[in-house]
Amino acid sequence: MSETNTGAPQRPTFLTVLCILSFIGCGLGIFGGITGYFTNKALVGSGDALSSEISNSMDEAIASGEMSDAEREMANALGDALGGSMDFGAMATSSLVQGLMAIVCLIGVFMMWKLKKTGFYVYTLAQVVTVAAPFMLVGGLAGGLMATLGAIFPIIFIILYALNLKHMS
Repeated sequence: MSETNTGAPQRPTFLTVLCILSFIGCGLGIFGGITGYFTNKALVGSGDALSSEISNSMDEAIASGEMSDAEREMANALGDALGGSMDFGAMATSSLVQGLMAIVCLIGVFMMWKLKKTGFYVYTLAQVVTVAAPFMLVGGLAGGLMATLGAIFPIIFIILYALNLKHMS
């Protein structure tokens, strides 16, 4: 029994596992982008009503003495940090961008599956845009928090893919 070697480079198991995890993540990202877009589009215009309802509830609690001065200051600081009302239009746009970038990531992962180094750069660029989108489009504390939390896995995967660049051409 003899082994035949076709000369084609062999994909390392570690890269195979990374790509499979990324395929799953891209699928979830596409699904999340689509559902986030339509959910936030449906909520456009309700942010101002929600903000005024919260403000009215706070005013009633202050007037009735249910809220201490420290609690009122904390609530006011939180309201200021969140930037007042939620901009669901910007959040819908951010979700759409994230869904589209998940498609671009999928293309990059498929290229890396085929051992093409260009896929790493496509993947990295799409992940940077995905992380930056909430910060740029939503802004404020909410956008910064979404961008920060959303950067954890992309950074890890970019580093892990970079360790496999030597196997790609």
